[in-house]
Amino acid sequence: MKISKHPVVRKIEAEVEQTVNDFGYELVQIRYGGEAEGRTLSIFIDRPDGVSAEDCSDMSRRLSMLLDSLDPIPGSYTLIVSSPGLDRPLTRDSDFDRFEGETAAVRYRAADGQRRTDTGLLRGVEDGNVVIEDEGEAVRIPLDEIEQAHLVYDWEAEDGS
Repeated sequence: MKISKHPVVRKIEAEVEQTVNDFGYELVQIRYGGEAEGRTLSIFIDRPDGVSAEDCSDMSRRLSMLLDSLDPIPGSYTLIVSSPGLDRPLTRDSDFDRFEGETAAVRYRAADGQRRTDTGLLRGVEDGNVVIEDEGEAVRIPLDEIEQAHLVYDWEAEDGS
């Protein structure tokens, strides 16, 4: 996938992922942004049985100590540790197989150069393409053209509608 990462994220990603993994969590995504006093470092963690507010608080303390020692960001910033939520980002190629059968939205640059977003049921990865089923038709999207993807929560199914 063509997910661009801020230099700060690239600098800390390996150490953050190792720390998160050491405590039984999966690193889903790291985001960094903002201006001067409003900088935010957001770290999204998950595990098969979900993540509680207490889990996030505990990992926030642990990651804060790690980040203090790495000192990757000049000046102050806010650290946020959170679950990925219902619209979990798909950040690794393997996520498309892992969440097969779930509904996802995939943003990519099409062959004509236009940015598109297709939504449908994930059918995994075949020959370097993510396959999603949209209204019974298979759409194949080259992995290296994907800019962003996330699960789409089905609120109607939850309502029983």
